[in-house]
Amino acid sequence: MAEKEPPRVLPGPNFYKLEELGSYVDAASPVLDLKNDQNIDSALSGMSARSSLASVDSELYQHIEENGRTYHRYKMGHFQHRFLRMTIDGKLFISPVDTSRPINVLDIATGTGIWAVEFGVARSVPPNCSFHIEDAEDPWTFSEELKFDLIHGRVLLSCFRSPKTVFTSAFNALAPGGYLELRDPIFPFQYATPPPKDCALVKWNNLILEASAKAGRPWNNGAHYKRWLEEIGFVDIVERREYAPMNPWAKGQRNKVLSIWVQRNVLMGLEALSMALFTRILGMEKREVEQLLLAVERDIKDKTIHCYSEGYDFPLEPVH
Repeated sequence: MAEKEPPRVLPGPNFYKLEELGSYVDAASPVLDLKNDQNIDSALSGMSARSSLASVDSELYQHIEENGRTYHRYKMGHFQHRFLRMTIDGKLFISPVDTSRPINVLDIATGTGIWAVEFGVARSVPPNCSFHIEDAEDPWTFSEELKFDLIHGRVLLSCFRSPKTVFTSAFNALAPGGYLELRDPIFPFQYATPPPKDCALVKWNNLILEASAKAGRPWNNGAHYKRWLEEIGFVDIVERREYAPMNPWAKGQRNKVLSIWVQRNVLMGLEALSMALFTRILGMEKREVEQLLLAVERDIKDKTIHCYSEGYDFPLEPVH
């Protein structure tokens, strides 16, 4: 058997390194109010939430309402998808998979399915894209003959009680030379300069970590991915760290544009991410959560708070 060619080293997008990001504070930049900025809304108006998934089965749009909120909103996932694509220069993936031939691709925890749809053919569900609604932590039911050339997962931090179980299933389902690509943010948020002592955003991060740990789905799982992947048997693991400012406090057009997407993504999901965890797990009252989130929103928009989101990329292949 011929020796398998090791994966190529992947060039990353032009992100500032962490030490550079901290020195790029732009004191002159305005605070963008993304909720009320008509120019931003106009620029994003071409993104039709339903049109790109018009032919997806209606089962994918079932919702759960709690505390007056409807969870699994498509629009939030849509902006998150655009932001995540932007962090890798508009690409859908960075693993060096040969797409010039027919390949099998699996997207774990696909959510609205937008990544899978765009991987196949944009605008509507193509004939080469199908959806399987199953629990990824259960034994995978694909046939032994079906092996995947690429298994993709992103923002999995709160999806599973045992991410390592899912990664093990992915390992066993990959074809020789196939890739597993993971992209996840790391909590808590970080700061290029010390935040104020009474910073509501810091408090929110601490509560999110406390509640998610008590719920059995810790939001800081991403920090353990590399060790778990090594234990499972993956090799040549490429770990890339990304740093994206939470608002336009950092200089440079790329940082400012990226901050628009980061901030909008966080603000759109803030209540949905917080309400169930804080009321169900921590026993907080709905009104108490709402007041906290108002303060968090102010901090997110405050350019004197130099907050940034840190994320990891793992394009890697297994030993077979």
